[in-house]
Amino acid sequence: MKLYYRVFFCLFPVQFFLSGQAAAFSDTTATAAPTRAVQKLAGAIAFHTVSSATPGETNAAAFIALHRYLQKSFPALHDRLQRKVINRYSLLYTWPGKNQALKPILLSAHLDVVPVEEATKDQWEHQPFAGAVEDGYIWGRGTMDDKYRVVAILEAVEQLVREGYQPERTLYLAFGHDEETGGEFGAGEIGAFLQAQGVQLEAVFDEGLAVADNIVPGVTEPVAFVGTAAKGNLNLQLTVKGEGGHSSVPKRDSPIYILSVAISRLHDHPFAPHMTPTTIETLELLSAKMGGRYRFAMRHYGLLKGRVLKMLAKDRATDALIRTQMAPTILAAGEKDNVMPRLATAVVNVRILSGENRETVLAHVREAIADERVEVEVSGLYIPPSPVTSTDTWTYKALSQTIRQTFPEVTLVAPALFPGSTDAKHYSHLTSNIYRFAPQVVDRQSAKLVHNVNERLSVEVFGRCIVFYDNLIRNTCGTAAKELVIQHQKQAAPVAAGVK
Repeated sequence: MKLYYRVFFCLFPVQFFLSGQAAAFSDTTATAAPTRAVQKLAGAIAFHTVSSATPGETNAAAFIALHRYLQKSFPALHDRLQRKVINRYSLLYTWPGKNQALKPILLSAHLDVVPVEEATKDQWEHQPFAGAVEDGYIWGRGTMDDKYRVVAILEAVEQLVREGYQPERTLYLAFGHDEETGGEFGAGEIGAFLQAQGVQLEAVFDEGLAVADNIVPGVTEPVAFVGTAAKGNLNLQLTVKGEGGHSSVPKRDSPIYILSVAISRLHDHPFAPHMTPTTIETLELLSAKMGGRYRFAMRHYGLLKGRVLKMLAKDRATDALIRTQMAPTILAAGEKDNVMPRLATAVVNVRILSGENRETVLAHVREAIADERVEVEVSGLYIPPSPVTSTDTWTYKALSQTIRQTFPEVTLVAPALFPGSTDAKHYSHLTSNIYRFAPQVVDRQSAKLVHNVNERLSVEVFGRCIVFYDNLIRNTCGTAAKELVIQHQKQAAPVAAGVK
């Protein structure tokens, strides 16, 4: 999760999705992670597995060393599960189930991390790749995105194997190596491999939204948001060419000036807002807890649509839920202070809301810029908005049950739009059930640590994360899943027969 990104947390910023802080836990779950698990995560942080958009620049030694470290740290798992290295740096584990007729479950996480900006290195309280454990936290790059989930998943499986647990359905653990740069060569290759094997999945569980604590206006109880849809992603390169020359006699319309005006026009001409079915469902569920005026507004959304959209547009995070967003992220022009550049370029990252696509985005950008001197081209991989995952499935019920078991203080589990992009998109051809949820409790302050200086995860949050994946595996791959499937079938039967 993003990081990009990277992400907002559903209705409010989170980066995306994670947190280094935990809300007060109930007595039944307030257990810090075992020391052995904490040390395993701390050790994993030490590997500089920084992803690169250029495959040839991947830090091969770091990824391969991390693979060996995981083998040593989780011996029971590696003795029991089948391990396959995909495209040199990604990992796919297979835990065969008793019943091969059942579609498998896939848990997705990623091994790579974002780089540490050179200018911020002196601002870290602990070196970003030291894996320090102090003051109740594990410190370092990857503690919140996303090595903590890799280690939590492996630790949960390690303990299940040691207990002699055997899943009813096959379980895949898929750990990509380039999620932070799109996942094309990691999760993308894992998805292709599974497809070639004829695999069809029951569901995919990946990083995403989380439990929001005191974030939603008017709601004091923690609410769990599950990403059942995700925005698309597209990078556009804007290019302006000029004649160059000496800066003492500059042309009025230099490439830098023309490019600056183009970016300003994009800022002044945003995409029109609209509500997606996912966001409508989210707000309808929340409105029951947010007070009378919110309930009234959603109950009469057809009449008050304009006012509701205007209200949501006032906050940059909620605005991300109702429109396609554009953000210039890279600028380049000039090499010498007294030479007019002959070329100026910018990369604009576009997060695409359902209802838009590559063609409509290009048309909007070109119309907004309205200057033929600015070339607009697609740069890199285009990711369309995701399909919407239905909440009327036994797998969604299993996830909801797992969340409530692990976070008993949660009063509502709600589907929501995930503004970012994760590796889950590379498995969409294998299942229609994709859930984006990070087992953490977040608030506005803790969310700021993702991809930031002093990234850290509390030992208590990490402990809860391990419990979450233990519960999730049992609820989706064990006997509990059978009961959920039967319950769902019984509930669906009257509806299918037309009984209200």
